[in-house]
Amino acid sequence: MTMAVRGRHAGLAVVALAIVTGASACAPTVCPAIGWSDTLVVRLRGDATAVARVQLCTDAGCAPAEGVDAAGPLGPIALRVHEDDVWTFTVDGLPDTFTVRALAADGSTLSAAEVTPEWVRVGGSARCGGPHKATVTLRS
Repeated sequence: MTMAVRGRHAGLAVVALAIVTGASACAPTVCPAIGWSDTLVVRLRGDATAVARVQLCTDAGCAPAEGVDAAGPLGPIALRVHEDDVWTFTVDGLPDTFTVRALAADGSTLSAAEVTPEWVRVGGSARCGGPHKATVTLRS
């Protein structure tokens, strides 16, 4: 093979590589199916010994609570962990602003506050989305 023929083959290989690389760079990103939920941490400030439950409330009602329709708008709110004065919830589809309330064992409201959490993405990607986490504080 002459030097000119080798040069042409090398040139064609570079062009082919550029086309393949360029085409793959333009390929759309495929995002996985949505399969995550967000985490909301509620920290109680003050004496939390009388607090028996913490609920998240929207115009649709409060949850977690008995009788909440799992298929309804409050269904995706679930208490995941409760340790001392920290209550961690798995949530999905909350409005930007909602109410957090602390309840006594008899169901009476000890404290309540409207909150607007600052959600931070903790997984996934900016392009495809992913789970978020936020922490709010409620005086007890």
